[in-house]
Amino acid sequence: MLKGSAALNEIFRLHYDELVRFGRIRIGNAADAEDLVQDAFLSVRRAYPDKGAGELRPLLFTTLRNLTLDYLKSGYVKHRRSAAEIGTLNDVLACPRSATPETQVIDTELLAIAETAIGALKPRQREVLHLSRFERLTHDEIARRLSVSPRTVRNDIAEALASIAKSLARARPD
Repeated sequence: MLKGSAALNEIFRLHYDELVRFGRIRIGNAADAEDLVQDAFLSVRRAYPDKGAGELRPLLFTTLRNLTLDYLKSGYVKHRRSAAEIGTLNDVLACPRSATPETQVIDTELLAIAETAIGALKPRQREVLHLSRFERLTHDEIARRLSVSPRTVRNDIAEALASIAKSLARARPD
């Protein structure tokens, strides 16, 4: 049984892509997901230098999950998202572009995949997502309307978005 650095190297070789995919689905950014996976490996290596491969894999996923949660809570994500929205707005205002036929086909396919994924959600998740994204209600307003806790609303939204993102990621492996 491998231990320490040898075990970590083996896990890296076998599970790196899976960990990156896990991170990308949670945060929506491949480059940042790779960085978080590297951080997870470093953290686990420092904290558990003598653990075996069987023990390190779940520790890596738990560490990566915690790092993605910290990432999503950070102001960096909000800043990057607002910068991207401004960039998109500038493109629309400055120079409207027409979509190529290829882009239109891809967008239509992705929309169909997203609609199918939304249709496959649990009814409450679908309703919470609709109230949040289309009616722009806050988590507290949704919670009161559906007689659930705000935490349940947050969990339903997160699970719904993760499910949709996973469906889209399967369709576009890049």
